[in-house]
Amino acid sequence: MDAFELRHACATPGILHDGALQRERAYFDSFVAEQGEFNPFTDLGWQTLGRQFERSVRPTGPLRLLDLGCGTGQSRQLYARHAREYVGVDLCERAIAAARVRFPESGWLVADARTLPFPDESFDVVAFSSVLHHIPDFPAALREAGRVLRPGGKVFAFDPNLLHPAMALFRHPRSPMYLRQGVSPDERPLLPRALKRAFRESGLVDVRQRCLSGIAYRAVAPRLLNAFLTAFNVADQLWQWSGVGRFFGTFVISWGCKPSVTGAER
Repeated sequence: MDAFELRHACATPGILHDGALQRERAYFDSFVAEQGEFNPFTDLGWQTLGRQFERSVRPTGPLRLLDLGCGTGQSRQLYARHAREYVGVDLCERAIAAARVRFPESGWLVADARTLPFPDESFDVVAFSSVLHHIPDFPAALREAGRVLRPGGKVFAFDPNLLHPAMALFRHPRSPMYLRQGVSPDERPLLPRALKRAFRESGLVDVRQRCLSGIAYRAVAPRLLNAFLTAFNVADQLWQWSGVGRFFGTFVISWGCKPSVTGAER
């Protein structure tokens, strides 16, 4: 599927039969309709994530890269300088429409990360841009990433970390201080060990992980909390500099590699 076909593709049928994905798509379609954009991080926050992508994946040449959970295209900045071909995928039709307008040179597609419309071994890197925690059966998305990844290719993901105090207190449904506003219907922060286990069980090897703070937020919900956001961003940067962020950062970064040789070929 070339870039022109991607720009004119529509949603895959599987989305219409999954209640969780329907709810997620409706939430973000409404969000983009109201806000016109989905851009949670400051420029410095995106730069911090971009540096971590480079440290984790260590790109050595132009890549064919698939970005799952691309939203309105903000996550493209993490990967585009390393990509000879960039393809962004998201459930949200309004987000993809906005991304197509902003970056017409890239490929954009509405699709379910668990049933991607690409041939086997199509990409050098598959990135999950803060999206695995929106997919109740996220291990299925990791297995699908492995299918479309070439042998020796890499999977990279970043997601909110349940071990971070703010995530555990305010963003976990079981917490007595849980704040529902600003959380999509099926969103759940994840434990690092759950992600690492899913990476390994999907067939990836050399699976590695670290947590990371210092990813400054632009805005959060409820809006009242934005009065304290600057203080939070400063404290979270200090959390990172202290070394604690390596284990209890706001985000957990996971990456792994598809074996260069399959079991059948050995």
